[in-house]
Amino acid sequence: MIKWIASFILLTWAGIAQAHQPAISSIILTEQAHQGWILQVRSPLTAFEYVIKQHYGEGAFATPEEFQELVMEYLMDNISININGQDKSLALKNGFVKLGHDTNVVFQTEGIPETIETIVVKNPSFKDINRNQSIFMVLGEGKNNVQFILNNENQHTANLKVEEEQFVIQEANLIFGLLQDETIQSSFNYWLVGIISFLLLAYYIKRKKLLPIN
Repeated sequence: MIKWIASFILLTWAGIAQAHQPAISSIILTEQAHQGWILQVRSPLTAFEYVIKQHYGEGAFATPEEFQELVMEYLMDNISININGQDKSLALKNGFVKLGHDTNVVFQTEGIPETIETIVVKNPSFKDINRNQSIFMVLGEGKNNVQFILNNENQHTANLKVEEEQFVIQEANLIFGLLQDETIQSSFNYWLVGIISFLLLAYYIKRKKLLPIN
């Protein structure tokens, strides 16, 4: 009896833990020798099913082929990658979906220059899934591989630059970038804006002599 109860508790705990696991996905920009670049998006099939039903409706697809078409359309609408300050996001084409428990979506890309200096990537595809986070990587020739996390805290965006043969987060300008969510957390932004506002108010009061100054 004790063994049965222990097994039941263990199974219940495992189910609760699984239900609270964050949705982990990855988005990888890969350079292929003499074949250009491809973009790979990997995520659990359940995550894709959830966002497709949420976005297109419960009856949006009836066959695996229809589901795959919606997955590619959804990702192309949500993923944005801008390189070297280009006005337009990279074009994604010739996509295909490999269904499975861990589903993989692959696109060919257009518009990547020979020399990459900066990359701004945004992927809010799974933003409505609790505790979601996406790992972004660039696998390019001559570049050290570094992983960056896209999640709700950074609005699923990474602003990167090349430094010493690897990608690093670009530092936001503290004056002109206060309202940008590149590397400074929003809580810090609010705190800093509050301090600056207080100092400006104190200076204004002193100049106008609204309060006696000792």
